[in-house]
Amino acid sequence: MIRTVAIIACSLWLLGCATRIPGMDDDYVRDIQRRQKDVMDNMDTIEAQSQIMQQMMSDPDLPAWHEQREKMALALGDRQFDKTFDRVFDSMTVALATLGCRVQNMERISGYITASIPELPPEQLKALQKQGTRQYVVAKGYPADILDRKTGAFETPDMSAMVNQWRGGLTLSMVKQGPELTKIKLRFDNIYYPGLVEEYYAVVWRAVDKQIFLDKGLD
Repeated sequence: MIRTVAIIACSLWLLGCATRIPGMDDDYVRDIQRRQKDVMDNMDTIEAQSQIMQQMMSDPDLPAWHEQREKMALALGDRQFDKTFDRVFDSMTVALATLGCRVQNMERISGYITASIPELPPEQLKALQKQGTRQYVVAKGYPADILDRKTGAFETPDMSAMVNQWRGGLTLSMVKQGPELTKIKLRFDNIYYPGLVEEYYAVVWRAVDKQIFLDKGLD
């Protein structure tokens, strides 16, 4: 309704410009028609951007993404370390701190940790979020560049970044499987784009491997 009223109002204004000028030539008429088309195209873009934002906030996942993450969790989410439970637990907590993760819950007895997602370099994070957003809008039937289009009405926010910032986190569970054997299960919660999830797995495991190496002299 709002869109229809806006189009009618803008069209009447543009037509009013023409009617107030006597003896208008063909070029002027074409200019009026072009401006009318621009108004309608802008309204279509604004409406599509608004719909995408609502979809990403209410349902930011895709079936194909869910399937990819399930496979990724089996392939990348579990690791075994030939170290004592306490050594792995201590190294893990230090590794998370170096990644900028804010620990929200930590229980040594159960081996359970929840924390915020790791911090990635801003440019890398932005690029991955943009890739994920493009895949999302295409899967929803929109042109890949719909959120990049400028309408003059407002600047489209990065919805993927907003969703990750509000909802994202990680969970870790550690299990003692022997005197010198510890298993870790790592999962990321509410991070939907598989490309971003894969990078988070790589970042965390690199940090853990590095910290365990640095801590090897403490045993």
